Amino acid sequence: MPRTPLDPADIDRIERFHFIEHAPQAADLAFVFGNRIAVPAMAEAAASLFLEGLVPRLLISGGVTQGGTQSEAAEIAAAIRAHGVPGSALLLEHQARHCGENVTLSLPILAAAGLLSARRVITLGLLCTGRRYAMHLHRHWPAPEKLSRLVPYGPVQRRLWPQHPDARARVLGEVAKIPAYLAAGFLVEWPCGAARPM
Repeated sequence: MPRTPLDPADIDRIERFHFIEHAPQAADLAFVFGNRIAVPAMAEAAASLFLEGLVPRLLISGGVTQGGTQSEAAEIAAAIRAHGVPGSALLLEHQARHCGENVTLSLPILAAAGLLSARRVITLGLLCTGRRYAMHLHRHWPAPEKLSRLVPYGPVQRRLWPQHPDARARVLGEVAKIPAYLAAGFLVEWPCGAARPM
C-alpha cells in the first residue's frame, strides 16, 4: 500500500516543533546521545564542539545494542578521538538501553566529574529525536540551560526525510511518542528558548 503523502503544513509543523536547533554557543558540557545510525556525523559534530572551544567535556552515553560488539558510547568515542579530541575530554556511559537511561545512568558519572553544577548543556543527537533528548535531560536534570544540536538521520539529507521511508517512519514515530511519554511522566516540557527549525 502506498504511503499517504504528508501535507506541507504537517511537515512544517513537525520541523518547527521537533527539529529544534540553537545557534552555536559555549557550554559546560555536550551530552551526546548514542546511536549506530549516524556515528560519523555524530562524531564530527561532537568533535567540532570541543575543537572550536565551545565545550571542554563531552559525555557520550549508549550501551551495546542488538548485533553490536561494543557499546554505542565506545564506538562514537573512538570516532571522536580520530578527529583529534583527547580521551581526557570524554566521559563514557556504556549501559544505557534507551534515552531515559542515557540520562539517569550518566548523572552519577557527571557527579563524579564535578559537572552536576553545569549551567549550560548542549544535547547532541539525531535529527528525528532531538527534542525528546532535551526533554529527557530536562526531566532528570532540570537545572542547566539546554541547547540542542542535531545531526541528520544517517545518509538522509535533512530536508529529504519525508521522502525517505526509514527516516519518515522514525520522525513520525517520534512525533507520536511525545504526548504519551509526557502523560507517563517520562518527559517534561522543555523551555527551549531562542531556537530555530533547521
